[in-house]
Amino acid sequence: MWLITLALLILLGILGIAGWLKAQRPETASHLQPIEQFEGWIGGAGLVWGLLLLLRWISMVGALQGAGGAMLVMLLTALVVIALSLILALPLLRSIFGGGDFMGRVSRLTERLAPYKLGLGFACLVLALFSLLGRAF
Repeated sequence: MWLITLALLILLGILGIAGWLKAQRPETASHLQPIEQFEGWIGGAGLVWGLLLLLRWISMVGALQGAGGAMLVMLLTALVVIALSLILALPLLRSIFGGGDFMGRVSRLTERLAPYKLGLGFACLVLALFSLLGRAF
């Protein structure tokens, strides 16, 4: 479970900062193109995984007293993954669910989250680094 979360954090983080990275260093566009073509699918997988992380956090909320810091990081990870994944997966979700009332609400939520895409991307990368350092020590 840890390895899947780590991989998703790294992929989502890279996709979240891709626009900024290409603006800073245009030569990275060719390196980012292979991963960007799967942006919707990675976002969809991240959305499902983030919801599973959130459900796992809810089921472990009783342990909050003994491991408060770890539980807070787990909640933060789930929320950041869900938020960024929702931004990235919106086109995929529209193709699956169509344009009904549900997708209208999801689109409005995504529009409110979109300005934070870069910050969410960096947050994913920081959480991935934190996860790696936590495993190392």
